[in-house]
Amino acid sequence: MPPALGAYLFLLGLASGVALLTTTGYRRVCPVWLRWLLLGNGLFVMSRYVTMALFAIARTPTQFWLLRHCWFASAVGLTLPSVFAVDQLLRHPAMTPKKLLVWFSPFLIVYIAVLVFGKMTAAPDRVAGWALHLGVGWQAVLSLAQSLFIIGFVAACAFLMRKVPSLPIRLALLGLVAGHVYLGLDGLILALGRWYVRPFVYSEMLTLLALWHAYETSANLQAG
Repeated sequence: MPPALGAYLFLLGLASGVALLTTTGYRRVCPVWLRWLLLGNGLFVMSRYVTMALFAIARTPTQFWLLRHCWFASAVGLTLPSVFAVDQLLRHPAMTPKKLLVWFSPFLIVYIAVLVFGKMTAAPDRVAGWALHLGVGWQAVLSLAQSLFIIGFVAACAFLMRKVPSLPIRLALLGLVAGHVYLGLDGLILALGRWYVRPFVYSEMLTLLALWHAYETSANLQAG
């Protein structure tokens, strides 16, 4: 196995482990339907890194083409739990998970449309195997949705950090802000035509760790 491929597979294995850790943070979420939604979402995120590893060792992209939709799993896999993480931390009586899901639904519709209907093509990867890409129009739609979400989410968290006196909650919100700002920077790097080894994997791992910390903080505050 070439050293570059080995290092890349190790990175994807590490990302899968971080995604699994984050998924364990959803085990104490209430209500039950939300817990199962987040657990399924966590497994979907893990499937992204498994899919990337399989395409890295594939001789042809057609070998694992049925898994192509999992390549872009982080689009919904990081945004959906981030919204509910804030609710789990604050527990505001005027807000419910169902209301948040309705608020998030426009983004969810866009993400599902891109995952299901978006035109995807495979090209030789700079690291190993194959990389998947969305068609120009679909990529523009996804980038716009992601940009709007990150801007709105970061602004909302920054506002809440100023209003909430609890230090653990403020630190959890700060972690979520850091993760999403890093995701936005990765998007900007790609938009400018720059590149480094698998953009988004590092920022996704930071965001996943921030999510795990947020949900663990929420559970500990409720238990204490």
